Amino acid sequence: MDRTEYLKNYKHYHYGRTRKIVTFPLLSEDFEALKNRADALDMKVSKLAKDVILNFIENSPNYFMSKDQQDIVQSYIRISRGIANNINQIAYKANIGEYIDVNILISALKKYEDEFRLLVAKLQ
Repeated sequence: MDRTEYLKNYKHYHYGRTRKIVTFPLLSEDFEALKNRADALDMKVSKLAKDVILNFIENSPNYFMSKDQQDIVQSYIRISRGIANNINQIAYKANIGEYIDVNILISALKKYEDEFRLLVAKLQ
């Protein structure tokens, strides 16, 4: 048996034993909604359907967000981490008795406030 035939038989055997195909009908409007969502996520419809089902089975959070939604979440995370980092630095300096320049603190918090306002404006 040559290598090509061996690989063909192996794939047929392996996929036949480990993979199962599920098909189900959808109403036209449901399929169109699924297709629109898949297009927005730059995914194939079958890949999106598979991911939704596996997320449901695994009880994992739904990660299907558009690029704009992902950008907004990333901005929020970045701003929140910046604020948390500043709070930790202030707490550390206060605990070791080091001087804290209030003007630097206020300007940093003002910067985060401005960024947060821009983020909220995007959501409206």
